[in-house]
Amino acid sequence: MDTIKLNISRDKALVGAAMPYRVIINGTEKGKIKIGGNMSFELPDTQSTLKISMVGNSLTFHNIEKEVVLFPQYCKTGVINCKINTRFNWLGYLTFGFLQAVGRTELNIEYC
Repeated sequence: MDTIKLNISRDKALVGAAMPYRVIINGTEKGKIKIGGNMSFELPDTQSTLKISMVGNSLTFHNIEKEVVLFPQYCKTGVINCKINTRFNWLGYLTFGFLQAVGRTELNIEYC
C-alpha cells in the first residue's frame, strides 16, 4: 500500500498560546502540537479525516476545533501540508467565553 506524508504546522498566534492542539487522524489521537510547532505523519493513500481540537481551555465552555477530509488523490508529489491558524473571536472575548469560544481554528490545506 502506498503512503502520503502529512506535514502539520501551527502558527504563533496569541489566542490559545498556552494550550496545545490535539491532532486526531481517523479517530485516533496522534499527538499534541504546541504554538509554533511542526509534526509529520505517514498516512495510507486513502481518504482520511483530520481533526484539530484544543486541549482544555480555562476561559470558555466551548471547544476550539476543526475537522476536514483529506483527499490524497489530489497530491502530485505525495505530500499534504496543513497550516493551523488560530484567530481571535471578538464575540467570544466580549462575553468571556460564555456565548462562543474565544478563538476559532482555520486549517489551510495544500496538496503538493
